[in-house]
Amino acid sequence: MSRTRRIRALALLLVPIALAGCLAGKKISDIDAPSSAAATASGTLWALPSGVVVSNARRGTRLVDGLYPSVDAAERCCWIAPSATIVAVRSGPAAVAILTVLVPDYPFFEAHPQGLGISVAGHARHFAALDPGVHRLRVDLPPLRSNRTDVAFALRTDETFVPANEGVNTDRRALGLILLGITVGAAR
Repeated sequence: MSRTRRIRALALLLVPIALAGCLAGKKISDIDAPSSAAATASGTLWALPSGVVVSNARRGTRLVDGLYPSVDAAERCCWIAPSATIVAVRSGPAAVAILTVLVPDYPFFEAHPQGLGISVAGHARHFAALDPGVHRLRVDLPPLRSNRTDVAFALRTDETFVPANEGVNTDRRALGLILLGITVGAAR
């Protein structure tokens, strides 16, 4: 099966889930992950932001190209590392993507407002000084140059947050912000 067909098949599987929002609370076995996703045991919580797709081979892993899928029901879905590549599916002439992100209300982000650079097919946009809270970031997509429907978003945050260094918890991961979802659609 070609890569495009696999992505389309995956997108068709994820559409009902994406419409319901983040996959929080779902188990690998609930979302038809193959048994080859042995990085996390079957039945373990593994959630993605809405609109984000990953290959079947990457399901269940703790880090997917800079995205940390949620593995704890109490954790917001989903932290990204300071540098990440996220893939969403583009349908037809979709010209705009909306990335919904959360900058947590921690003292670190009060002192260091977060910024986010987003690059798609060589076109870059930077969103500076994102205060704590939810932000909907609009990114214009370049015209389709092929039949590919997957869109890769290269994300880079301005600040690196390590929860353990800030006394939040014992988490030593270098984090950027929380990606809640991606919506790809027509320009409005």
